[in-house]
Amino acid sequence: MSLEADRAELVEMLRAAMKVELTTIPLYATAAYTIAEEGEYARIAPEQANAEPAETIRQVMLEEMLHLALAANLLNAVKGEVVLDRAEAIPAYPCAILPSGKGPVANLRRFSKDHVRLFREIERAPPNFDKVKDGNWKKAETIGGFYHCVEMALDAIVKAHGEQAVFTGESSWQVGPEHYWGAGGEMIRVTDAASARAALAMIVEEGEGADLGGLAGDNDPIPGSGGEQEDIAHFYKFNQILLARRYAPDDRLGQPPSGGDLVTDWSAVHPMRDDPRAEDYTQLPEVHARMLAFDRLYTDFLLTLHTAFNGAPERLREMAPTMISMRRAAEALVRIPVNEAGETAGPGWTFRA
Repeated sequence: MSLEADRAELVEMLRAAMKVELTTIPLYATAAYTIAEEGEYARIAPEQANAEPAETIRQVMLEEMLHLALAANLLNAVKGEVVLDRAEAIPAYPCAILPSGKGPVANLRRFSKDHVRLFREIERAPPNFDKVKDGNWKKAETIGGFYHCVEMALDAIVKAHGEQAVFTGESSWQVGPEHYWGAGGEMIRVTDAASARAALAMIVEEGEGADLGGLAGDNDPIPGSGGEQEDIAHFYKFNQILLARRYAPDDRLGQPPSGGDLVTDWSAVHPMRDDPRAEDYTQLPEVHARMLAFDRLYTDFLLTLHTAFNGAPERLREMAPTMISMRRAAEALVRIPVNEAGETAGPGWTFRA
């Protein structure tokens, strides 16, 4: 195939990668926003109910933001176009996690054991890559399998056409460590095959494709630990919530977690109605208005990301206040009852141009 055809295929895959990463962010965030942290739960000593699972999910969400930015760096490095300013590029829930339409379905739901099991399944790696050994990413049934296809395509295009012909993107558009905040892992500028492979490895090691037969650790330090404590991959982060006990980095999946208790109260949750959308609440004007207001915040968030990934990476520094405003708006929504069953409203995460 020609360079143009190979590049077009790789660009399509990397755009799909961005959508995969973007799909997980509202999914995880919504569950975290429904957690009621004000209760008290005692096992060995009184602790704040659900503070630990809420923080665990928040950490994963921030790492998915990192993965989104790394996918954007990969796309920009091969001179593809990042598109986050139109509805067709943005997930609408419920939706498939994978571009193949296979694998888990993403629903916006309250925090629950079943929903955390879904999160764990999303982060599950295949034991082998037989179903995608031909590199057909549209057959992938796991995120790990999908990224295996991306890596195969990257290696093939570099081998066929050479690094200089492939990596022709504007280097100043790359998101660097100085532009990002708050998550484990490393922001990697992508300028050649080696840095592209490193960016893909960072995504895979933190969760999407973690080797389930291996160690829980993901080779990255826990943020704020001064590099002294190793973090664990996303699969294990979700599994430890279900098991109510923390993993250590050198624990294996087939063994019980060796750490301390992880306090969870599954009843201390706001009963958000599944997959909320503003259009479902026109008969409740205040709820409808609040949900539209959240959607506008989310749209502003996406438009800022679009600008940042299209030549203005410094704009990422503006994201923290917007994310705080989104969280506060969502937490207010999940406290508003909307029916006689006591279910509440919630954030719809709808792009509205």
